[in-house]
Amino acid sequence: MENLQLPDELSAQLKRQKIIEDLVQQGYSVNPHYLDIQLVTSLQQALLALAEQDRLRAAHIGKDAQRTRRRSIRGDAIHWLSGASAAEHDFLDQMAQLQHDINRQLFLGLTELEAHFAHYPPGTGYQKHLDSFQNNNLRRISLVAYLNPDWREQDGGELQIFAQDKVIAAVAPLGGTLVCFTSEAIPHQVAITQRDRYSIAGWFRVRDPHALPAI
Repeated sequence: MENLQLPDELSAQLKRQKIIEDLVQQGYSVNPHYLDIQLVTSLQQALLALAEQDRLRAAHIGKDAQRTRRRSIRGDAIHWLSGASAAEHDFLDQMAQLQHDINRQLFLGLTELEAHFAHYPPGTGYQKHLDSFQNNNLRRISLVAYLNPDWREQDGGELQIFAQDKVIAAVAPLGGTLVCFTSEAIPHQVAITQRDRYSIAGWFRVRDPHALPAI
């Protein structure tokens, strides 16, 4: 029997549904080939262009008064996505569809996505942490999309997901893979990478109840 090819939109809906079911069942979802190779290539080219223009900035840890740079803990350089390129716009549109489906089924009240490009040079990583800040839990669902077109086991740089201090999943940062997880409940870290590692990290957020209304 020949394999039936699903229409693109139906295939995308099934991918989003898998993410939602995984989040409910285990709190995280790993999805190889979620992004097509053309988009991955375009996003990586956009990131490399930003690096060439010296527009990546060393990432911080902490928030507000505790915000600081500690390369031994977190070694990536970042640039926030704005939809400036066609590739960024396409990626953000796909994530908006995922946000819509999550809200429709899980009633999380997600209102926005904040996301940035990330470049980890060789010898850097990001130690174990949660994505939701203490006393500020506006981030509800985290996502990571990988942009390296190839990756070998010896390259390191895996996303390690923890439960009760044990690694329960180690995800190679292979281009096209999308990982989603609950920001408040899933400790994770980026293992030391042995080569340049490119990705997008993002967070679906809820509205700040203490924010002043727009005038």
